[in-house]
Amino acid sequence: MDIVKRKEEIEVKGKMINVELSYYYDKENDLFYEDVELGNENLRIVRNTYRKETGLLTDTEIKNIRRKYDLNQRNFSLLLGFGEITITRYESKSIQEKTHDLIIRSASNPELFLKYVKENKELYLKYNSVESYNNLVLLINSKINRDLSNSGNIEYNEDKLFSVINYLVDNVNSLTKTKLAKYLWYVDFLYFKTYEKSMIGLTYVHNHYGAYPIGYNDKLSNSNVVITEKYYPENDNYTYFITSCKSNIELSSDEKNIIDKIINKFKNFNTKQLVDYMHEEYAYKETKPNEIIKYEYANKLSL
Repeated sequence: MDIVKRKEEIEVKGKMINVELSYYYDKENDLFYEDVELGNENLRIVRNTYRKETGLLTDTEIKNIRRKYDLNQRNFSLLLGFGEITITRYESKSIQEKTHDLIIRSASNPELFLKYVKENKELYLKYNSVESYNNLVLLINSKINRDLSNSGNIEYNEDKLFSVINYLVDNVNSLTKTKLAKYLWYVDFLYFKTYEKSMIGLTYVHNHYGAYPIGYNDKLSNSNVVITEKYYPENDNYTYFITSCKSNIELSSDEKNIIDKIINKFKNFNTKQLVDYMHEEYAYKETKPNEIIKYEYANKLSL
């Protein structure tokens, strides 16, 4: 069935806008129709056209401001003083009011966003740990200072993160959340040691279980990443495994070579062995709990 474009004039909130929408075309019966996927995309085009013509942020622009701070939709919404699902609605099906748009737009400035973060700390702590809050403040302050040294001389790249996770899922057995965090650290630091920049642009802190990316749980709370849990009754605890990850970009041969070196080194390590090994790294020994692990330590990486 062919997909065709149609120009239409539609009224949104009392304003007439001109849009070009997509439909399936049934030539035999001369009928235009849409399925759920096309219908949702058409609605998105209508909303964003209205937003652009009235000076509001598009759904993608809202998402990019949120991702700047590695936050999921709920946490970003709470830190702005909104309801829990407000940002979710603005990124999916609703057009924001002007007052909310101004607040979201101002949050693109790290100094202004830090003000919201401090004002709405208690809302954030309803669902998150003090440690994660402190890590968020560290991240915002690094952006205020425009210091990319903590992220390996590049801006954080979410698409690259998902591509690396996808590659690891395909090549590492029993990829637990804890093991993944260590692999990501070695990937970024070994790449930095080789090319003087990190691969993903993550910022890591000294955690009891080794190096952890700031905002780690938020980054994995994404529909691209599938996590399964397994209960171990003998220990009365759960272990979380990364079972799949969708990615939109291909890794380069240089990037794959770096990851392959790390996989070959640790392919026979279980999670505890990998954590213990990482604890012996110079970078870990030279930092304190919850302190950012500087990329300058990469030159003393064991790999």
